[in-house]
Amino acid sequence: MPMTPAITIQNIPSHFTEALFTALLDGNRIHSKRVLLEKNSNASDQTAYVWLKNERFQPKAIELLNECEIEDRILVAADAEPETLNRLPKEPSKPAPGRATRNQPAPSEPLVGEPETIIAPGPSHDGEHEALVDLSEWRVPFDTLGLSPEILENIKKQGFDETTPIQGCAIPQILKGHDVVGRAQTGSGKTLAFALPMVQLLKDKPGKGLRGLIVAPTRELAVQITEVIDRLIVDTKLKSIAIYGGDHILDQIVQLKESPDILIATPGRLLDIQSRGRFRIDCAEIIVLDEADRMLDMGFMPQIKDIFACFYEKPQVLLFSATLVEEIQKMRVVQLKDPVFIDVGAPDLTPLKSVHQEIVRVRNLEEKDKRLRQELDKEKGPIIVFVATKRETEKLCQRLKRDNYHATRIHGDIDQADRLRAVEMFKQGRYNILVGTDVASRGLDIEGVALIINYDLAMSPEDHIHRIGRTARAGASGKAVTLLNPQDNRQFHEFKTAFGL
Repeated sequence: MPMTPAITIQNIPSHFTEALFTALLDGNRIHSKRVLLEKNSNASDQTAYVWLKNERFQPKAIELLNECEIEDRILVAADAEPETLNRLPKEPSKPAPGRATRNQPAPSEPLVGEPETIIAPGPSHDGEHEALVDLSEWRVPFDTLGLSPEILENIKKQGFDETTPIQGCAIPQILKGHDVVGRAQTGSGKTLAFALPMVQLLKDKPGKGLRGLIVAPTRELAVQITEVIDRLIVDTKLKSIAIYGGDHILDQIVQLKESPDILIATPGRLLDIQSRGRFRIDCAEIIVLDEADRMLDMGFMPQIKDIFACFYEKPQVLLFSATLVEEIQKMRVVQLKDPVFIDVGAPDLTPLKSVHQEIVRVRNLEEKDKRLRQELDKEKGPIIVFVATKRETEKLCQRLKRDNYHATRIHGDIDQADRLRAVEMFKQGRYNILVGTDVASRGLDIEGVALIINYDLAMSPEDHIHRIGRTARAGASGKAVTLLNPQDNRQFHEFKTAFGL
C-alpha cells in the first residue's frame, strides 16, 4: 500500500502563518512542496498539512515534528488521511504579501540602523576598525572594566579573573549604552557577556519595577540565565524572576508582584502574562534576545514583534547567539539604532578547538549499543548522550538503567519540575549519565561535562555544534563521540564542517 503523500501537524497556535510554519520546517531540515494551514473549530489553534518533497523522508519528518514545541505547545504529527486530503484546496496558497519569510524579509519593517561596526582590537587603518582579526585569545581583567565592588566580588567568587573574548569585547560597549549584536561559539560565555553589564547598568541607576528584560527560546535556557543573574546580583539589592511555560501561570503572576528588576522569560509565557494586564514590560530599559537565531527557527517572530510593539520608548537592545550573522537581517521587527556588531572569530559551523571529536561508524543497532557502552565504560562522567526522539530517549535510558548505569533523562514530554530535578541530580553527581533530546543542547550549562555522545546524528550542523558545546565550557577541554548509522551517510556530508573535516 503506497504511503500517504502528506502529513498533518496539530496543536499549532492560531496566529501562525504559512510562511512562518514553512520557516519552522526549513529550520528542522524538513523540505516541503506545499504547506496549508487550516484553523480548527475552536479557533485557538490550527492544523497544518504538509506535502514533502521526498516521501521516503516522511517517517523521519513525523518523528522530528513530534519533538518540536511552539510556545510551549508540543506538536502532534501523523500521516494524513486520504479522505482529508481530497477535501482540501488543490492549489497551494501563497504567503500573504508583506509577510516576512526566512528567505525574504518584509521591506515594510525596516531595521533602524544596519549593524556596521565590528569590534576587533588591533591596528586600525585611517581611523577605522580592522575588518576582523583573530580574537580567540582576547581577554581583559574584570577589574579593568569599571565594575562596582559588589559585582567584582561576585565574579571573583565564581573563580573568574579575566573575560572570555566575547565578554571582553561586548561588556564595554554595552556599558556605554550601545545596541549590540554579538556572536561567539557556544560555551564561550555569552550569557555573562550581557548579564554582567545589565546588572551594572541597573545598579548604577536605581529604580523600581522592571528595567531589564531577557527573552530566551527555551525553558532550559531561561533557567540557566537566571542562575547566572542570581549569582551576579548578590548584595546589589536587585531582584530577578524567571517565567516560562511548564509552571503554573498563576504562581508566576504572584511572583511578579515582588516587582523584579530583571525578568527572564520565554516569549509565549511573557506575552500571556502581559495580555492579562497583570504586568507591564514597556518600562524595561534594556532588552536581550538570547539565541536569537533559534527563536527564528522555532517560529517566534510574531511574539518578538509583539514584545517590541509594547515599548513607547526604544530600549537598549542586545542580540546574542552562536550563529547570527545572516539571521539578524531577517529580524526586521527589532529596532536597532547604530548597533555595534561583535564577532569574536566564530565562523559558521566551526567547532570549538578544545573539543576532540571522534566519528564511529556502526552497522546496526546492536553494534551501536555495544559501542555506546564501551564509551560509557571508558569515561566515568559526567556524560550527556543525545538521542533523536523522546521515545528513544526513554527506551535508551531504561536500557542503561537495566545494565546498572546511573542514568537519567530529559525531553519535552517531561514536566518542568521533573526536568529541573533530573538536571540538578546530574549536576550533583547522583547520576553520571544524562540522556536527552536536543531540548538539552541549548541552555544546559553544566560545568565539567567530560564527554558528549551523539547516539543519533543531530537534525542540523548547527544543532551538532550546540550539542558538543555542552562540554569544553569556560576554557576547559572536552570530547565528543558521534555514532553514525549507514543511513546517516547521505546526510553526513552536510556535517563535515561541523566536525572540522
